[in-house]
Amino acid sequence: MKKIFLFLTLAAFTVACNDEKKEAAEGAATTSAATKPDIKFPFPVAYSKFEPGNPEYAAMVLQGSWKDWEENKMNKTKWLADTVTAYHSDNTISKGADSLIARWTRQRATYSSSAPAISAVMSVYAPEQKENWVLIWADEIDIMLDGKKDTSSVMEAWKINKDGKADMLLQYDRRTRKQ
Repeated sequence: MKKIFLFLTLAAFTVACNDEKKEAAEGAATTSAATKPDIKFPFPVAYSKFEPGNPEYAAMVLQGSWKDWEENKMNKTKWLADTVTAYHSDNTISKGADSLIARWTRQRATYSSSAPAISAVMSVYAPEQKENWVLIWADEIDIMLDGKKDTSSVMEAWKINKDGKADMLLQYDRRTRKQ
């Protein structure tokens, strides 16, 4: 009987210690997350806090921008706000969905095919600004009408408005090679 009592006491003590360790670990994680110090940047930063965003926005932009470019079907504008403004990597600006689609159509007509390689896509939400963004890193691999390959590494930031439509594009690229 003494052995059983000793065993039960030892088991109860072990469980109690494990629960305390678990609670302490959970409490430490909560405390450290809640008490993270604010980082001081050496310059004013307009956007520094982001949360995970809606992945449906990423799928929408990849379809409307990248997949439709690949398939040469840039006539679908339901995902674009009528007032979309696109700041292109060549320092030109397109204002309005019709203007953007017309530009893309003219550009795409100079290629016989396109095979984009998406490296990363991320939907983020900026809580301080109450804005949704889709960020894309990709290689655009196009074949010109004369058979030469035109390749660019591209980074795009798409702002999504309150209606769930893309209303701004910030585009950056590095032309890697015309062969």
